[in-house]
Parts: sequence; C-alpha cells; structure tokens
Amino acid sequence: MDIELKDIEFSYTGKGAPALQGVTARIAPGIHLLAGENGAGKTTLLHIIAGLRRPTRGLCLIDGADPASDRPGEMGQLFLLEENQEFPGKTIMDFAAQHSRFYPKFSQTDFLYNLGEFGLTGNEPMKKLSVGMKKKAQLSYILALGTPLLLLDEPTNALDIEGRETLRRLIGMQIQPDRTLLISTHSIEQFESLFDGCIVLERSKLVLTATEEEVSSRLAFRNLRESDAEALYTEPQINGTLAITPLHRDDEPTRTDWRMLYSALHSPAQARILESITTKRP
Repeated sequence: MDIELKDIEFSYTGKGAPALQGVTARIAPGIHLLAGENGAGKTTLLHIIAGLRRPTRGLCLIDGADPASDRPGEMGQLFLLEENQEFPGKTIMDFAAQHSRFYPKFSQTDFLYNLGEFGLTGNEPMKKLSVGMKKKAQLSYILALGTPLLLLDEPTNALDIEGRETLRRLIGMQIQPDRTLLISTHSIEQFESLFDGCIVLERSKLVLTATEEEVSSRLAFRNLRESDAEALYTEPQINGTLAITPLHRDDEPTRTDWRMLYSALHSPAQARILESITTKRP
C-alpha cells in the first residue's frame, strides 16, 4: 500500500510544541525504517497512519483513502502493534478466534508456524506469560493477519536475542510486492538487511525520507584503513574507521548501513549527508 503524507502537523492540546510539524512524504510498498530520538513524533505518526488520530493540519492518505474514515472497505487493511499493547483473551488462540474474523487474509497456518518458531503453542494463559513471551504471542498473531499495511512500534522491546532473530526472519517472510511494513525501532541493526527505505524524524520534523536505492546510489558505506578527505561522516573503530563517502560513477555500490546513516543524520554531518543524497548529478 502507498502512504502519502501531505504537510502533516499534530499538536496535543495544552502540551506545548507540536508533536509533528510539516511532515510530507510518500512511502511505497516495502519494509521501511521509522527512526528518531525519543519524543521525535514516531508514535504520533504511526497513530495518524493507522487512523487513530487525525492530523491537526495536513492530510494522510493510504492508497488514496483517509485511514480515519472508518469505512467498511478500510477494515482489515492495516494493523498497528503498539509497544505495550494488551490483547484481551485467556490465550492468544482465544483472542485470534474472535479478532481474526475482521481480517479476511488471516492465515491460521502462518499463525501456527509463527508460534512454533517462537517456541509457543498458543494455548499458554496470557496472564502467566512473561512480558517477552506475551510479545512473541502477539507478534505470532499479527504477522499472520496478511494486512497490506502493518505498523510495528518498537517490536523488539522485551524480546531476548533469540526472539529478535526469529522476528527478523519472520518479517523477512512478509515481503510481497504490494505490502508495506513500517517499523519504528531503536534496534536498527536487527532489521538492517530488510529495509527498503527510511523515514527519519528529529524534534517533530522530517529529516529524510529515501529508498535504499536513492541512498546507495549516492553514498558509500566503507570500513577505511586510512583517512579519506572526502569522508562525509566517520566513526573510529579498533581496526579502522567506518565512513560514509560520496559514491562516484565508477565506484562499486555498497549496501546502505542504516544504523550509521541514522547516526550521521543526528550529527554535525547532517547537512552534507542530505545534500549528497538530494542533489542531482550533472
């Protein structure tokens, strides 16, 4: 599904500065990183895309429709999993039996497979599960919904290392030409190989929205053994220096290092990085 954001602004009544200011972006199908510091506006933006909040100003469209319209045709098209969301039901199986009827593409086969990958049966009492195991049960279910748009807010929180790797693998299986996944996370490295693009916020404003191709066709992410005068951003390491450099026409493209790009965009190198991505080549 295509997401179009037009000059989005949102303010919480009586809570000071706007949570979002002038956010304009177009997000195509694929798996996208939504990144920003705490309080940057990530959760507010997810709520607007999910139709849970209306922007104070501007417009959000999902495949040309307003997600907050509550039209019957929009039901079952998207799902937002929030960070500390509770699912009513004695077990995740009980919840799925009632809730999945609203999602025509729900797959019981995928649901059972996901549960098995997380080491669950689905019949465990939710009240007796640890926070991490409860999150695994929820993820098993929502990844089987088959919604064209899936929004995940900090999905790795409370997961152990094995659980995070399982989640990365299961999300990788969600890739379809017309499906959009938006993942808000501070654990960028966990999903780095999956991202097709990014939306980066800083202090309620949009810093960058770009696809992997747009970034990797302009920037190179390298591990340097010696200094490079062209480096736009560097991170010293024990065995060299991680660096972002301009990509020249004859250079071999590199895969985008989303974690390093995010760090660069929150450093004094931000302006140079953005200029390199957005300036058209002669």
